[in-house]
Amino acid sequence: MTTISKVLIALYFIFSSISSLAGQRPLALVWDGPGACKPSCVDASVIIARRAGFKVQKIGPGFSDFSVFKRAKLWVQPGGKSTTAAASMGPQMMDQIREFVRNGGGYVGFCAGMFISTPEIGTSRKTGFGIIPGETELLIKSESDRAMMPIDTIDHGRVTMYFAGGPYMRVSDADLKAVDGEVIARYTDGKIAGIRARYGKGKVAVIGAHPEAGFIWKLSRGYFDIKGERFIVKDMVRYATSP
Repeated sequence: MTTISKVLIALYFIFSSISSLAGQRPLALVWDGPGACKPSCVDASVIIARRAGFKVQKIGPGFSDFSVFKRAKLWVQPGGKSTTAAASMGPQMMDQIREFVRNGGGYVGFCAGMFISTPEIGTSRKTGFGIIPGETELLIKSESDRAMMPIDTIDHGRVTMYFAGGPYMRVSDADLKAVDGEVIARYTDGKIAGIRARYGKGKVAVIGAHPEAGFIWKLSRGYFDIKGERFIVKDMVRYATSP
């Protein structure tokens, strides 16, 4: 056997192993339709899911192969405009996502992904997923709603995150306890910035800021932050997808 033949055989086995491992990775679904800011929010959501060990499938308007939810383990709802996302999904898609979580799937949402997670989307009177109890409301009601903001987390102390028009949450201790929930982050004024909780057999982790934001995304908005806060996202994904 020639040296070239040996190399080709070795490469075959290497690529076969890689393909096999890729096929074994769990599936994460990421909303890629209207209401998800592009490319930043969608790309960041895809990156964090892949870094967490998932293969990713983007879902957009008109999608109808709902059997994919039986194969998936995680739904990621990116930042953007929550009412636009809900309108684009339509009731059937929203029902499928709701059932996916109720049956044991994980849900991770950033900014708009937190807005849409409650029964009502903010104060819009539009129907949200209802997979988290309580109410959401815009934190900063002005045009100057984009900043690097200090946020107090239960696992990592005070962390500076990119914030872009996100919500805070109002929820009673009793309602949170009823779903084995807990506050995972607060803004410096004490308002709730993020929570994690159960919904049926599934788990939900949401936050009003953008810990998934990468270096380039922040830099394009005038912020230099090489460290990043994706370790917080890692915790959220781990919680949402743990047994």
